[in-house]
Amino acid sequence: MKRLVWAVIMVWVLLLQGCSSIPSSQPDSVSKTGSLAGQWEFLPSGSEAMPAAKAVWQTINIPSNWYTQGYDHHGVAWYRLKFNANTSPETVSTLHFGGVDYFAAVWLNGQKLGSHEGYFQEFAFDISQHLKAGENILLVRVNSPQEKAEDYSLRKRLIKGIFSHHDTRPGGAWSDRGQEQNTGGIWGEVRLRQTQQVQLEPKRVQVQPVQGLEQWQVLVALDVLGELPANTKLQWQIGAWRGETPARQSLSITVSNPKLWNPHGYGNPNLYKLTVSAVHDGKVLDTFERTIGFRKIRRSPQEIWSINDQRIQLKGTNYIASQWLSEMSSADFRRDIQLMLDANINTVRVHAHVTAPEFYRLCDEMGLMVWQDFPLQWGYQDTPEFHQQAVSQVGDMIRQFGQYTSIIQWTLHNEPPWDADWMKWKYKDYNPQQNKVLDNKLHRAALALEKTRPISMISSTKEHPWLGWYSGHWLDYAKPTKTATIAEFGAQALPDKATLRKILGHEAELPTTDAAWEAWAFHNFQRKETLEIAKIPQGKTLDEFIDNTQQYQARLNQLAAESYRRQAYRPVGALFQFMLVEDWASMNWGMVDFWRKPKPGYYALQRAYQPILPSLAWNKVDYAAGETITFGAWALNDSAANYPNARYAIKLLGDKQTLDAQTWAFNLTADMHQHLRDYTAPALDAGEYRLEAAIHDAQGNLLSSNEYRFTVQPQQ
Repeated sequence: MKRLVWAVIMVWVLLLQGCSSIPSSQPDSVSKTGSLAGQWEFLPSGSEAMPAAKAVWQTINIPSNWYTQGYDHHGVAWYRLKFNANTSPETVSTLHFGGVDYFAAVWLNGQKLGSHEGYFQEFAFDISQHLKAGENILLVRVNSPQEKAEDYSLRKRLIKGIFSHHDTRPGGAWSDRGQEQNTGGIWGEVRLRQTQQVQLEPKRVQVQPVQGLEQWQVLVALDVLGELPANTKLQWQIGAWRGETPARQSLSITVSNPKLWNPHGYGNPNLYKLTVSAVHDGKVLDTFERTIGFRKIRRSPQEIWSINDQRIQLKGTNYIASQWLSEMSSADFRRDIQLMLDANINTVRVHAHVTAPEFYRLCDEMGLMVWQDFPLQWGYQDTPEFHQQAVSQVGDMIRQFGQYTSIIQWTLHNEPPWDADWMKWKYKDYNPQQNKVLDNKLHRAALALEKTRPISMISSTKEHPWLGWYSGHWLDYAKPTKTATIAEFGAQALPDKATLRKILGHEAELPTTDAAWEAWAFHNFQRKETLEIAKIPQGKTLDEFIDNTQQYQARLNQLAAESYRRQAYRPVGALFQFMLVEDWASMNWGMVDFWRKPKPGYYALQRAYQPILPSLAWNKVDYAAGETITFGAWALNDSAANYPNARYAIKLLGDKQTLDAQTWAFNLTADMHQHLRDYTAPALDAGEYRLEAAIHDAQGNLLSSNEYRFTVQPQQ
């Protein structure tokens, strides 16, 4: 089949996602798409040799990760599907895979179509010469091997990020069991697409909205399978803008004053449908659609962000939806995004992996900004072969996922060895230059493709303070920072007893033996950090221990988030709690457990992230009898609204009684982050106290409230 390639200098390659993106039919259209989802034959043989005729095949549902179907397997597995198709000499047929973890090789009717490496990319084959009318046999070999334990964490070879080696994997990062419950499989949809004469090959359609002085240009380039008949026209439409042009190398569509895509809370996330069709003699030969948005992004040299020319502090969380991507439905992703928006989170960091396309589509729709990581976590082989593969996959990520308006940044490597000083204490052969050449190559490759978003070469260790968990004390978050981007902060917290029972498979008890602690460690609980660094009291009962861990996480979240917000733009431009949800049945850093039940830490962050906040500056929770107790009263306003003659109220309560109250007027202005005054409490007896703060508008309507709890210790 002759291939006609139309080229144009472009930055994004927008990859078609799922059947829903392709119209199955249009008036006078001859294109169609069929899903091959359903029950396939499955052979977890472990051998790369073609299955023998006498092999005993099992069954599996596709799409899925094989572990979710009851196969606790790693290495090679074979898939087979018999399906019927219609075809003719003029039919152009392509076979599309939405995602295969990790190596794939594909045969159709005994003919090898090709191979693919990488878990997150969509890929496709032209099968026009191999597809039969009637029954066809599709054979797929998938290999999702284990990394060698001795390769942790300097010489890994699979570009899987947190799905291969990470603290949140079953077994954790440093255990011999850290690669159990393998993520392999055909986890994305498999589909057959057929057209007559030509096909606008989805993976090579390129679209880029480019801002001019007064207008936007939407540049489109196509890659066409087949022969375009003479006098073929290209018809296009974006919202109310439409036109037609003779078939040519590229389209440049002018759009005047489109409605801009805005993050949630800053306006509407306006989107447009772009449609381009190849039409001949009134018949649509093929068509494609993209949902696009127009928005301006800027990150200053000081790492301060603006969206559509409005300064904004990124208030975020880290997110790993699940260890097995096939488990996440559209409804699941929508629920998680709503959890974020309800917690006043405006940006999510997809942490050290690429998730399913549906997540990004929903972020576009719901107005959640995305910081997107490439799946590199810690150290990898410094070989020419690995470097080449990593550069190739960085290109795949930007080309495939660059279509999503919500993505505002790419980050290429999380804590690489050359930036991770802690590795010198762990590895005798640690090389302080490990992967630096690799990361420079990745950065150059990304810059060549992406001109519309900021790109960070790495997420640096200095951006991950982890005070009160891996070092220091949680109250250290009250101190000023010199770091503009805080990419990780947080602490673990146990879920409730009912959830622990589901995690462990039996009634949960406070561990008293090494075996019991080991069971908790497999589910990611970090005993040393909890008891020795955070110094969380274990208590006498499991209920006490659960409450102590949850309150610790909540207080840390509140202190860190408010402290970094008070330092908005001086220097903090972005802050990201770690992490939103547990990504498997574990005892982890999630503010929300695996079954999506929030812990107190979720509500603490929700309060601390309120767009308007009466923030209280404090640096301790226990005071000595007779000690002067002073707090800073701050007004934070991330919104564009002004509230003249607003009221700031502080109330001190002890034993349900109001001990003191103060109110004063001030002007709450847009984008305000200001210390108003200090409040000094009256002399207090030993006991527990709560300081409440509130901001009301001039009419007395409550805009926001906050609280801080502290204790005065009895005299010794």
